[in-house]
Amino acid sequence: MARQTFPSFITIMKKYELLLVLPGTLDEKEAGKQVEEIKTLVSANSQDIELNNLGKVRLAYPIKQIRYGYYYTLVFNAEPAAVKVISEKLKLRPDVLRSMISHFNTNITAAKKIAYTTNEVGVTTMMEKESEKEEKVRTEVPPAPTAAKVVDLKAIDDKLNEILDNNVIPGV
Repeated sequence: MARQTFPSFITIMKKYELLLVLPGTLDEKEAGKQVEEIKTLVSANSQDIELNNLGKVRLAYPIKQIRYGYYYTLVFNAEPAAVKVISEKLKLRPDVLRSMISHFNTNITAAKKIAYTTNEVGVTTMMEKESEKEEKVRTEVPPAPTAAKVVDLKAIDDKLNEILDNNVIPGV
């Protein structure tokens, strides 16, 4: 079998995903302006751009003494040489905390659905959605009851004032 060769003027476009982290010290309008500038920078070297705003999230560790960041993803088609140019231009921008360009795998991304759940304490976690069959099985099983204890702040405040006024430590 002969190997198929392409003429030199034909370029192969691949699908990429750019993950951006902008400083959380910006307000939403400023972050929106910055991401639009970055979108125009990317569109100069690519096609079919899709912008997704992932919101403001606490960073795992501070970057340049900044603890929160606005996360965005840009999915685009580009030539491999153009991706290098985009990456170099992003490194020159001081308003970008982190950026990462990777191949966009349509098989994995389309199959995986992400669900966000928030527990009683208020912690939000991101997890992969289960298939519809697994969801039906899970919904049929009732969740285990949680022992939520209601705290009356007025009663705690009164008890604390009583202890402090009498100089008495209970239980001693």
